[in-house]
Amino acid sequence: MTQKSIFQLEKTAKRARIAIAGADDAVILEVVKQALAHDFADFLLFGRAELITIKSPHVQVIATKTDQEAAEKATEAVTKKQADILMKGNLPTALILKTILKKEYQLRDKELLSHVAVFEIPAYHKPLIVSDVAMNIAPDEDAQIQITQNAIASAQKLGITKPKVAVLSAVEKESPKMHSSVQAAQVAAYFKAFASDEAEVEGPLAFDNAISKAAAQHKNIDNNVAGDADILIMPSIEAGNILYKSLVFFAGARVGGFIAGVKVPVIIASRSDSVDNKLASLILTVGMVGK
Repeated sequence: MTQKSIFQLEKTAKRARIAIAGADDAVILEVVKQALAHDFADFLLFGRAELITIKSPHVQVIATKTDQEAAEKATEAVTKKQADILMKGNLPTALILKTILKKEYQLRDKELLSHVAVFEIPAYHKPLIVSDVAMNIAPDEDAQIQITQNAIASAQKLGITKPKVAVLSAVEKESPKMHSSVQAAQVAAYFKAFASDEAEVEGPLAFDNAISKAAAQHKNIDNNVAGDADILIMPSIEAGNILYKSLVFFAGARVGGFIAGVKVPVIIASRSDSVDNKLASLILTVGMVGK
């Protein structure tokens, strides 16, 4: 890539404090060790203390007996501003999500939560945001609008002032036989009619038309988003999951991800994510703290 990596912290980035629920896991502990080597964060590690072997003045271990206790205490830490970022470690995703949505923690910022994945892909000319790949299974029009709003807000925190958003289907024209194409058109129409000028939203667009100028020109698609998308909005979790893993395993992409729609960054990495990509999620969210 010709530009600076989005996973490279600015020198002015605030040093963050990260609470990890279920830190008693070899992969998570390796992520913590690498983060400590880069010296950009302090950690509160919640889990079975006998399995958390890191010794550092930048690490505090809080012993918990169960996954539930680890999730609750880590969530309390960000609620009480003892930590800036919450990260899921070795415990079920459903458990951490259920915990952060409890009313007593008051962490919900938006009506709908969604997952935001940020990729650096060797074959693409800039960072690419993909949403939703991990939470919302089959979003209807209203949900897809909220997913888009969350992604736009996230892009702006990453320094993309007016993101170009492609709402994806398998085709670039509405077809009543393909519901995702009709819904993509409706979502794009909503932003053109009701939203501010904070983003450019087009849909439906097929994947190739969204990320390739040549493909878009071949099909006579002429708008600012086609071939230059900053954000891809997926029609379903299946499509998002497949694209996410294809970019990582076949395209050599580096990826960081977090949950949008909550008041603090929440990292819920895939179990198949490498140590490097989990570290990328930390760097990405630390860079967003306070923005």
